[in-house]
Amino acid sequence: MLSMPIRAGLAVVAASLLGTAAHAESVRMTGRFAAPYRDAAMLDSLRVGRIAGEDGMQLGLAIERALGRPDIEGRTHFDLVGGRGGESDGLLNGNVVTGVQETKIKRKEKDCVERAGGKRDGKCLREEEVERDCTRRIINVNADLRIADARARVVYSVSRPRRDETSWCRGQDPSRTTEEAIRAMIIDIAENVRADIVPSVELYSIRFRESTRGLPKPLERPFKDIVKQTQRDLPAACAAWAAMDQQAPNHPSVTFDLGLCAESAGEYDKALALYRRAAPLIGRGGNEATVGADRVARLIAGRADELARERARRPVRR
Repeated sequence: MLSMPIRAGLAVVAASLLGTAAHAESVRMTGRFAAPYRDAAMLDSLRVGRIAGEDGMQLGLAIERALGRPDIEGRTHFDLVGGRGGESDGLLNGNVVTGVQETKIKRKEKDCVERAGGKRDGKCLREEEVERDCTRRIINVNADLRIADARARVVYSVSRPRRDETSWCRGQDPSRTTEEAIRAMIIDIAENVRADIVPSVELYSIRFRESTRGLPKPLERPFKDIVKQTQRDLPAACAAWAAMDQQAPNHPSVTFDLGLCAESAGEYDKALALYRRAAPLIGRGGNEATVGADRVARLIAGRADELARERARRPVRR
């Protein structure tokens, strides 16, 4: 049995793709990261069944749309099966409860009580706090969802509560209608389901480590030259760092950058070993090598799941 959720919140420094072109010391990569709920992600086909509750059908359709959206490579993960009787490897169902509560409240606000020339649009000369009759609206949406596979084994079970609060005073309109607020929460829950059970294919950029602290003086300039070389000829730069690693073994920047070289080449096991070696050398708690090791662990899991899924699809030879 595959392990249950790997931490979804590993920060892939996927950020700022806009800024990566400006950073000559970065390398761009595309990676397939394992879904947090790996057992559910291993299913080949999935049917979104009945979701009870007033907004159940809306949530079911939103989940179907979220799961049916292709990734950045143009691929969809699940074969979605429609209809009540369609055969599939997994069935998603559940319940959603929506509650709306409106309460009359008093709210103090500053109001202009005197204007220049006595005109309504004149410059305000004096403000006072006035008490207004207002309304506070709280909307709670809670979805309990689960997926069972063809053997009735539960591979995904979550509760997804959402809350929306807004208020407005007499003469004003709420910033969003009840229907708009509920729809936004339903879509957010659906996107969370996708993030839980669909591997993510991400473009991301990681910066090379440039600190020469602790490096022998004669190697400082060559090290900086290698950093610049990464943008012209990355394989040659990585080979140069490998040679430098023999001259200055266990230097934190050289070791980390070799890990990044391995990651960019798709050599994830090698990258994991190098990041783990670099982490204590860098010496701070949650340093870039620790983050790199976590990231590569998800890449290794993502690759393993994809290969296992492909093997399961192949016809059995008799």
